[in-house]
Amino acid sequence: MSRISHLLFLLWCLTPMQGIAQLRVATYQYAGNSRENNIRPAANVVAAAIGQTAKVASYAGVRELVDAIQRDEVDLAFINTFGYLLLAADSAAATGMPPLVVWQPPTGGVGDNYRCIFIAPQGGLIADSADIVRYASELSLLLVSEGSTSGNLVPRMALSALGIAYPEQQFKTVVYGGTHQAAAGQVAMGKADLGAIGSIAYADFVRDTTNRPIRLVWKSPEIPLGPVLVSSRFSDPEREQMAAAFTNLHRSHPAAFETAKQGWSEAQHVQTYQRVPADYLDRLMRQFGDIAELKRILAKFLTGG
Repeated sequence: MSRISHLLFLLWCLTPMQGIAQLRVATYQYAGNSRENNIRPAANVVAAAIGQTAKVASYAGVRELVDAIQRDEVDLAFINTFGYLLLAADSAAATGMPPLVVWQPPTGGVGDNYRCIFIAPQGGLIADSADIVRYASELSLLLVSEGSTSGNLVPRMALSALGIAYPEQQFKTVVYGGTHQAAAGQVAMGKADLGAIGSIAYADFVRDTTNRPIRLVWKSPEIPLGPVLVSSRFSDPEREQMAAAFTNLHRSHPAAFETAKQGWSEAQHVQTYQRVPADYLDRLMRQFGDIAELKRILAKFLTGG
């Protein structure tokens, strides 16, 4: 072998394999946790199922993840219910990134897997939902964050059903607490008259007897968990391979499945991933009740209005 040929051979050996594509997997940050380490083991399993490697990224929030999907920066997305509904409201983006699988909670034995809880300071003005309507103009409302399902979307839907369709106009103030735990603490301290948080955070907060007491005002029905979305650029066989990797994950790679669950408190009781049915979006929207009102609220957060 000539010296030049020998050098070319060495360079070829040192160059990364170009034939292995990367699966761009993404999620969104919550409470300082990027969740990259939570989804990476599962992402590696799913990528390997189609002969690729996983490149994992995290965006600052749900809105930022939705924006990245719309810019075609993501092949596989771990998203929450609100984020998926926002994306679905953009028909072009939804077609390009349909749902593949969703976490499946157990069908029995769990009383409150994932709900929205309205809370108020113990001894405060609000004792039930009728009081919310009666005193709305005098109340400060504390939500969790713009991208939260249980801490923004569901409480807005519940308030609309009470006749409070425009909280920013009908309450004295509406602000976000950042996290469910922070919102619970601020309400307990009397810094807000009414708050909306997830049921897991509520249970954790009241379990800790060192916290000031809070009053449970209202709780929602069970909230559907968020799906995993996949780019439509993949072939049907590739999508089937990825779906199979997810639905078998709890058996084939239980540690990867548990690590993913640990990134989302609402997933603590789930036992497996399941394929989404063809009418998944329609079923999901019907669970929120007033579809026209749901679309109005989604439009508000799509446009920032």
